[in-house]
Amino acid sequence: MISYWGTVIRRGAVGLAALVVLCVGATAGVMIWDDATAWVAALLQGTLFGLAVATVLAVAGSTSNVWQAARMASRHGLTLSPEAVPLPCAAEIRVPIPPGTTAYQLTDSVLHALKQLPDPKIDAVEEFTHGKLTLICRKSLSVPVRLRISITTDRDTATVTMDGRPTATWKRPDDGASWSVLKAFEPHVGKALHDEVNGMTAT
Repeated sequence: MISYWGTVIRRGAVGLAALVVLCVGATAGVMIWDDATAWVAALLQGTLFGLAVATVLAVAGSTSNVWQAARMASRHGLTLSPEAVPLPCAAEIRVPIPPGTTAYQLTDSVLHALKQLPDPKIDAVEEFTHGKLTLICRKSLSVPVRLRISITTDRDTATVTMDGRPTATWKRPDDGASWSVLKAFEPHVGKALHDEVNGMTAT
């Protein structure tokens, strides 16, 4: 959790630096307007004020984000990781397959398996085609998440790529919602592929 908190702070460093510069400029400008000879003191006080404001916002914002993300991860049986901060979240799975296996078969198996899960709940299926699956999850999440699953087959191997991100692209960060959905679904996607392949092999 501490490492996640540190990652959140680092991700917001540019915005905080811009805020410090803005506060320095505004505070120093007001003081210099009153007394043009006091520019050194104005810059010092402006810098101290900017740093104080940035520190308060950084601590308050990151602490709130960590708390929300930790709750989200715990709800899905996960341990919060710094990987939950960058967006989008991605994962890849490779599974050996028998000849003749189609991406559509595997996509259908994955969708069926994920629909059985009580949480995260799939609210909508945006896309379901040959090797392409796009799901929307909202319930029990701080923000709606779009999970894209792509399945390709190459002779004896199936490759699955998963991509999770908020449906609203401007939302940064998302309190670990995309990462939680991705990590909660990932083992079930792998199991669905193995079960489908084993069923085909057995027959």
